[in-house]
Amino acid sequence: MKTQTAWNPNELSLRSRNLLRLRLPGFSGASRLNVPFHVLIGEARKPRALLVAGVHGDEYESVAALQQLASEVDPSRLHGAVVIVPVANPLAFHAGTRRTPADLGDLNRAFPGNPEGTLSERLADWLFQNFVLGSDAVLSMHCWSKEATVIPYVEYPIAKTPVAKKSASLARALGLGFLHPYEWPAGLLVASAVQHGIPAVETEVGGMGTVTPEGQQSYRSIVYRFLQGMRLLAPRADETESPHRSPKIVGHSDCRADHPGLFRSRCRAGGAVERGDLLGTVHDLSGECLHEVRAPKNGVVGISRKFASVQPGDLLFQVFWPIGKTQRRRKQQVR
Repeated sequence: MKTQTAWNPNELSLRSRNLLRLRLPGFSGASRLNVPFHVLIGEARKPRALLVAGVHGDEYESVAALQQLASEVDPSRLHGAVVIVPVANPLAFHAGTRRTPADLGDLNRAFPGNPEGTLSERLADWLFQNFVLGSDAVLSMHCWSKEATVIPYVEYPIAKTPVAKKSASLARALGLGFLHPYEWPAGLLVASAVQHGIPAVETEVGGMGTVTPEGQQSYRSIVYRFLQGMRLLAPRADETESPHRSPKIVGHSDCRADHPGLFRSRCRAGGAVERGDLLGTVHDLSGECLHEVRAPKNGVVGISRKFASVQPGDLLFQVFWPIGKTQRRRKQQVR
């Protein structure tokens, strides 16, 4: 497999499956940053979908799913091309950390990047130039961190622009039960794609640093529905309709630790809660309860922390609550 610093889709044959490897310029020897990726080309090179995972190094359901789907998706069924990047940040992946260890940068806050900046900013620029630009839609696939788990949901941009409307349409096509409109801040891969006129959505499935059968099945379904939503792939006769015909459009409220100590969860992701319900507690080292965490609203526990050692400010829960049309334009803080 040839390693290079850039690639040209026009050099690849129609109806082909290709495994390539790119190297971030300026690195050599053991510190070389190589990113393997797959290019599936059907009867045409356009439209082109980008499926990307491993932007954070401690999220694995999406990585495993893309590794499998790269050999499963049949190029002969495609009406365009699919670019699959299973691990966008190999340095963070090998360290098992959310952030790039060399500069502690969050890659998903660095797009579209800076070719003269920090390592994370240079990596973001290089990924953006090589993969995002030239795509016709982007699926950025995430999980939750090693400390928590999440019910599957999809984010899309809040706006009435044509690219935002296309993004919302793709979000609905994924068949998930929860849709979360966002006013994304600068720096997110998906936000930068939308700013460049490329529809984009971001999904969250699983967490806890694991790969599970349930998470793999969920992401497999998401990818196929995304490609079908782009009209890159026709549904097979044996493929079922979306399991969520009436998805909930939600906002969220964060519940964070007020004190350091031992965290004990009293609920699970996906559980319904009412305002004031006890979600968990934080105890000091002697066992005294320092903080009772209670539901701020009626809704569903969307994210639930499991890792028991906490520090002030750590996210313990995120409660999803339904929003009406007049509320959908409110800004939501990203994690």
